[in-house]
Parts: sequence; structure tokens; C-alpha cells
Amino acid sequence: MKKNLIGIFLLFSTLSVFAQGIEFEHSSWSEAVKKAKAQNKLIFVDVYTSWCGPCKVMSTQVFTRPEIGATYNQGFVNVKIDAEKGEGIALAKKYEVKSYPTYLFINPADESLFDRSKSSIAAADFNDLGDRVITKFSGKKEISLAELDAKYKSADYDEAFSRAYIKRLKAEGKSTNPVLEAYITKFITNTATSDQLYFIGLNFTKGAGSKLYDYMIKNYKEIDAVLCKNDGVSAANLYSKIRDEAKSKIDEVFKSNGVISVGETELNTLFANLNAVEISERKDKKVLEYKIRLYSSNNDTVKLIEAYRAYISRFLLPADKTATIGKEGIIIDKNAPLPVLGIDSAGASGWCSNYALRLSKLSKQSQDKKLAISLCKKAITLNKSSVVKNSMNVTIYNFGDKAGAIKQQSDLIAEMKVSNDEYLTNAETTLQKMKDNESDIPVFSYKRKLQKKLQH
Repeated sequence: MKKNLIGIFLLFSTLSVFAQGIEFEHSSWSEAVKKAKAQNKLIFVDVYTSWCGPCKVMSTQVFTRPEIGATYNQGFVNVKIDAEKGEGIALAKKYEVKSYPTYLFINPADESLFDRSKSSIAAADFNDLGDRVITKFSGKKEISLAELDAKYKSADYDEAFSRAYIKRLKAEGKSTNPVLEAYITKFITNTATSDQLYFIGLNFTKGAGSKLYDYMIKNYKEIDAVLCKNDGVSAANLYSKIRDEAKSKIDEVFKSNGVISVGETELNTLFANLNAVEISERKDKKVLEYKIRLYSSNNDTVKLIEAYRAYISRFLLPADKTATIGKEGIIIDKNAPLPVLGIDSAGASGWCSNYALRLSKLSKQSQDKKLAISLCKKAITLNKSSVVKNSMNVTIYNFGDKAGAIKQQSDLIAEMKVSNDEYLTNAETTLQKMKDNESDIPVFSYKRKLQKKLQH
């Protein structure tokens, strides 16, 4: 009875550890190495930094999953190191870590690198990574890729083999798309099951063939819903891939045919594909950017002004909560995604100023002046530099309020003299051009050194 109770206690203790996800060591590197030697296990090392978005995603969305804990707690001694603090600095240098997160699998016998991976990885793929490394370390022979290739070419295989083959190709860094397209043709006759949709979404890569791409666009909502339910990281990864694919197809049309020769009718299908995968708050954002390029090249002023109005009103004046969605963001709730960085930053002020200036050169209507001035004020709220204020004054000048622009530019110059602003000469040149009633006054921008500083 006592033995049974001990066994039950150990079982529940083990399950408790696994249920918590990966259990990381809270000890020195040397102690972790000593423990791994004693248990004859590899050391799994998560190399991160405090500012790394994907690192936080992996820590909160993947490492905490029970199935990940089951694999990694049983197969490895797990360690987290901050590459910018303590022992992490030397270890990151020793193992030549160049990006974050990086995952190292270290042989404790001589502290040599046994295997490695990086970036945000979907939970299922991260689990497969652990299993493959454990199998490799155990010395078990794996079926060669050449043997798998031969069986696939024979066409005599079932769905289980097809899935295993696709996963192996993915692990080897090879394109899965041709085989994934064949998988859909061979095994999905009518409606795909949730399990099949999950598998397809998890294993789609960029550069898809036209049939597979069309399938992904047509079934994106269903695939995305399944991914969101099972694994937010895989949903974010697929969103990024499909969106990039949709954008690249539009870019190809622009580059190959030239914007002037391409009409809206020809682009509407491509725009629809882009919007099919876009988050609701961002629908039409990229489409409007493409249309602005189209109307500008075709000198279609009426449509260009309409496009600017829509873009400014919908995407520049309001805060864009989804500005940086991608691999670093978890798209579980389409209406409330988690951005890594907000668009309301100093760098965005130049974007706002630029669009206000563009509109001021096209229209003299009061509604457009009001819209542009509101955008300039937002730019100044984000960045109160003389460069941004000067841009606002030129915008006012372009809308015909020359007296008001000259007054504000004079006031700005007075401020700049007090602060010994390095752009004082530029501002004075702008003022003189206003007084000379010049029709096209260029704005000055940050010097290269300051631009780099703002980007960081």
C-alpha cells in the first residue's frame, strides 16, 4: 500500500511539473551542466533579451503549454539566459548567438553545441524540434530523407506518411508547398476536417504555387480560426506569410507591367485577396497605399485626393492598434490583437507630416485643409521638433493661408534662436521663400545622423 501511495505521489508530482510547461533551472551554468551530466541529458538553453518581442511570445504562449513541458522536462535540463546580463553575456558570445530568441541544445560532456534553432516557433513545431533532438542524441537511426523521397514518388502512401514527410521536409528547411498541395488533392475530397486545416495552416510556407495559394486564400478564415483555437503563434505566423504573399503578388504586377498600365479592375482581385486575410482594423490600409501609387502615376487627381482623404481619416488620425502585427503578435482576437509597438511614436510624426503635405499640394478645399492641419497637429503631438513644425507651416502655406504661415514660421524661428536649433538656417530659408511667394517650397528633413538615432 505504501509503495502504491509513493507511486501515485510521484505520478502526480510529474504531471504537475508537466502541466506547468517547461521547468527552467534556477542555478548557475556550471550547476546546470553538472545536473545534465548526472542525468545524461542535453541542456536546452533559451537565449533571450528583455526587449525581445518574440522571446516574450514564446515564454508566455509556448513554453507554458503542458505538452511542451512533457517533452522538454523529460528530455532536457532547461536553462534560460539573458544574453545581456550575467553569465548570459559570455555564453551568448561563446555560442555565437546573433538573434533572439535562439535555442541551443548543449552536450554537457564537453559543453559543445549539439543542435540549435531560433525565432518564434509554433507549439507543435517546437515540440517536434524537442523530439527530433532527443532522438538524435539517443543514437536512434532516423529514416533517411532519400528513402522518404522515394516512397513519396511511388505515390503508394497514406495520409499519415504524407504528414510525416511534410514535417520532415519542414525540419530539413525544404519547401513543403508542392507536397502540401498534393496532400490536399489526394486526401481532402470534400470538406477538410479541423485537424486537416490545422495541419495545412501549420505547414504552409512562402512562395506557394498558384493552386495552393488560391486554396489558402479561399479557406483562410477557417484555417485561421482553427489555428487561433489551438496555437496563437501559428496563427500569427500564417497571417504574416499569407499577407506577405498577397502583397508580393501585387508588387509583381506593379514591377512587371508598370503602374501606369495597370487598371483598378486588374488589381481588384489581388486587393480582395489581401483584404481576405487582413485584420478588420487594417482592411483597405495597404490597398489604399497601392491605389495612391496607382492614381499618382496615372495623374488621376480626383481619385488620388479621395484616396488620401480615406487613408488619413481611417489610418493616420486614429491610433493604429495593429501597426506591427506579425510574428511578434498573437492574433487570437481579430478585433483586439496585441501589438508590439504602437504607431504613436516619434518616427510616425514624419509619416503624418508627409501625408498632410501631399494633400496640401493637391487640394485647396477647406475640408482637406482641416484634415491636413489635424494630421499636422498629431505629428507635433508625437514629435515637437522644429522639423515637424516647419512642415506644418509649409502645409498651411500650400493651402493658401500665406499670412498665417509666415506668422507661424516667424514665431518658430524666434523659438529656434533661443534654443540654438541646428536647423535655424533651413527655417529662415523657408520663411524667405514664403515671403517671395514661391509656389513650391520644399521642406527640410532630419540630418542622417539624427534619422538613425530616431530609428533606434
